[in-house]
Formats: sequence, C-alpha cells, structure tokens
Amino acid sequence: MKRVLWSLCVLAAVTTAFSQQAPTVKWYKFSKTFITEHYQEDSAIGKLEATEVSPAKNVHSVDCGGDDGELHIGVAENAIKWDHPADIPFSAAADEDDSQFGIVAEPVNLASTTKSAAEALDGEGATFTGYFRLWNEGHDAGALHPSNPHHVLELHPIWAFDGAGHQFSNPASIAPMQGFQGYGASKFKPVLTALKAKKWLHVYEDDKFVFVQLEKADNFYQLPVRIKSVKNVTGGVEATADVFSDEARENLVLHDLRIVANSRSRIATRLLNQEDIKFLLGIFSVNLQKAMDAAKGHEEKNDAAFAPSALEFFAYGVPLEHAVASSECNNDREADE
Repeated sequence: MKRVLWSLCVLAAVTTAFSQQAPTVKWYKFSKTFITEHYQEDSAIGKLEATEVSPAKNVHSVDCGGDDGELHIGVAENAIKWDHPADIPFSAAADEDDSQFGIVAEPVNLASTTKSAAEALDGEGATFTGYFRLWNEGHDAGALHPSNPHHVLELHPIWAFDGAGHQFSNPASIAPMQGFQGYGASKFKPVLTALKAKKWLHVYEDDKFVFVQLEKADNFYQLPVRIKSVKNVTGGVEATADVFSDEARENLVLHDLRIVANSRSRIATRLLNQEDIKFLLGIFSVNLQKAMDAAKGHEEKNDAAFAPSALEFFAYGVPLEHAVASSECNNDREADE
C-alpha cells in the first residue's frame, strides 16, 4: 500500500510540474475593419482616437522584470473612435459576442510634466501615437479599473498624445532606463520554442473577424541577437534578426524575427547605422495586419494557418543592465546558457 501511495504521489508531482510548464493558450477575435483602419501595410505603428480616457493616478516604477515607468491610460470599448460596423466589438474573446475589451495607452519613462499632462486628460478625448501591441499578459481577466480595462490589445508604448489642451511628443522617451531589466533566456526561450513547435500563433478568419491564438507570457525580455537587415517602415524602422540564448550568440533559438523601433528613437538610429548590436530589450507582439494576411482562405478553426511571421519584437534599445530570471531582482542575474 505504501508503495502504491508513493507511486501516486510521484505521478501527481510529475503531472503538476508538466501542467505548470505547459503553455496557456487562448483564442481571441479582432474586427477586420478596426485592423484596416489602424494598421499600415508595413507597420503596427499608428494612431488611436478616443472620446474619453481614464488615466491612472500612479506611475509604475522602473524595475527589473520590465516595469518601464509607464502610466496606464484606459480607453473603454465605447470610447474608441472607429467605423463600428453592425455593433460588433473591435476585440473580444473568440467564444464571446462581446467581452467589452478596451485598450490601454501607455506613455513610458514618464517625466513629471508628462504625468501632469496625462492626468489632465481624465474624462476628456485624446489622440495617441504609438505601437499597437497584441500580447496576452493576463489582462483579459481579473481586477478591472477604468485605467486598465480588460484587454489583450494596447497602444504600448506611446510617445505622443494630444488632448485637453495638452500636446506631448517625445519619441526619444522610448529607451532603456537605469534599473530597467528584462527577462533572459529562461523566460523567452520557452515562448519561442513553443512557437517553433507550432503550439501557438495560429490564425483563421470569417467575414468580420480575424481569430488569433495567443500564449500567455511575460512582458519584457532581453534578447541576444544578430541583426541581418534593416529597412524603413511607416513610423519607424524594421530589422530582421536571429535570436540566441547566449551572450556568445552560438545557441540559435529563432531565425528571422522581425524587430520594430520607432522613428527618432536612439535604437532606430543605431539600427539604420548598421551598428553591431548584440542585445535588444523590448516586448513581443503579434502584428494583426500580418495575422489577417496569413488567415486569408482559412475559415475554420480546424483549418487555422500557422502564422509565425506575425510575431515581432518592439525594441526599446540596447539594455543597460543584465537580464533577470524572475521579478525578484536582487541577486537574480541570469546565467548564460
């Protein structure tokens, strides 16, 4: 009997460990009209107009794990300005008619003057310029605040806004800050390995929506990269890079990841000048225009197309600190793989 109980305990432990490592994958849908109105053919950099916004009262810290000194500015679903066809949502969980998802616009690396200007937007309309970032960090459920509505699509980062008599524009604010650290290979490698194994990032369509499969994952990462090519796109630059798991750039993880940087940021200039950049700090995203292109002709979930080319990485710049393995910063420098 003891042997049986011991075997059951071992089996339970192994099952639990496996379930903890398995990716959490969900399906979401996005209006084709919204995508067409807000995305360029070559870029996810664009503008969002809102009739009323709700800024948070507190600015996030600058810290390891990727807190980038941002302020959440919530935009409820009914405050987003777009050509709303037949009262369909711009974004929702795939199995719901309307999850009432909103969007969060996030200026980062905030100075006190920017914070004051953002706070003045409360209850007012505004137009934001930034990067349409699609990623499942877990904000599709849980605690709900006007400044942080449920969402998987956000405008993050933003570097300009106009509203309530205030104008802000600072593309150079998109940059790594002292103490700003992203996760290393122990965090990003499982995400990219799962992608290569086709465990996530499938897409399909119907006449109104693009359906996108997302894995729940962390926020900021630091990638060892080798830049292969660079070109100008709308609102910024786009590079192609191979991604590695080690500083020596010997252990290849992923070929040809698309890297995006906003115009007039330091990292955009460095990329265009063909500098030898060994690391980039930033955030992953799924480009909805690329996802919509890949979904064409795939009209059933069981016929969904695999769309790895829709994955991209928005670069804040070359990291100033070592990568970390968890959000517990102290003595948490990640060893090379």
